[in-house]
Amino acid sequence: MIDFRYHLVSIVSVFLALAIGIVVGSTALKPGVTNRLNNATSAEAKANNVLYAHNQQLKDEIGADQAFAQAAEDSLLRGLLVGEHVVLVLAPGADSPTVDGVTTALRKSGAVVTGQVVLSQQFFDTGSVSQQALKSTAAKVAPPGIALPNSAADSQISGQQAAAQVITAAIVNKNGVGTVTAKASQKVLTGFGNAGFLQVNDGNGKPVLTGQATMAVVVLPATLPPATTSGPFNLALISLAQDLQQASKGALLAGSLKGSGPHSAIDAVIGGAAVVPLTTVDNAETVVGQITVAWALNELLTGKKPSAYGVRPPNAVPSPAPSASPTPSASSSQPTRKKTRR
Repeated sequence: MIDFRYHLVSIVSVFLALAIGIVVGSTALKPGVTNRLNNATSAEAKANNVLYAHNQQLKDEIGADQAFAQAAEDSLLRGLLVGEHVVLVLAPGADSPTVDGVTTALRKSGAVVTGQVVLSQQFFDTGSVSQQALKSTAAKVAPPGIALPNSAADSQISGQQAAAQVITAAIVNKNGVGTVTAKASQKVLTGFGNAGFLQVNDGNGKPVLTGQATMAVVVLPATLPPATTSGPFNLALISLAQDLQQASKGALLAGSLKGSGPHSAIDAVIGGAAVVPLTTVDNAETVVGQITVAWALNELLTGKKPSAYGVRPPNAVPSPAPSASPTPSASSSQPTRKKTRR
């Protein structure tokens, strides 16, 4: 039988060897390890300083662009949308700064803003109860001459597609004087409002629109919808925007940079997943983006094809920019082009 003292001596020997190894290692290796760590730390610090400086430069450039846009806003917008009436259709969660900024830009461009149609979260519910309620409400309030679709392009949003056609007929037309009377239009909006699908205001607190619009801006939520519901939500919003585009002189999707990211309706359009040609502006929370909204609507008026504008590729600023004059001359268009590339 092995004596306990043998075990004790063995354990002491092991720990003594470890201690000696640590001491020897720390004294023999410390200078080399320390030098390498110091060099790595110095390199990382330099790289961080470069990144911080570049980040500050980008912030300064953004600030300068915003300052220029604010100073030049009146000149850049003047006359772009004179004679046009624009309605804002707001998805649930659309933020006030974006909506207010776009509204201001539209008014400075000469447009009359007829008000806001604020969609509720219930409008985007794909459950069978909501789908049936949307269809039955659409059938009940549809103005004379407005036929509901016999079949939906996408069965999961069949209720939203039926409702979109009726709501679109009530709020926009191409000529300012449509086939839907003011009374019939109000019946549509009141019907969907009473069912909990939307609210209407004229921008001054009154629950009415000031008339039918000739163009429309659909504003996305300020934050991205949950991944589990983003597909049907985006399909419904894009379908409504497409109906508005077809029934009016032009419509577009606008959103903040955060709300226009991956899995948003704008991302679905510019990425090709929606397979729908729509104009989009992804930085509408900024003055630059709000000016771009008016420019983009002007381009639709002049027959330009839908395009993507803003920050994310392949987005850009409309070029050449629309002239503030309804009949621009060759000599006046060149300076305007230079301004848009500022």
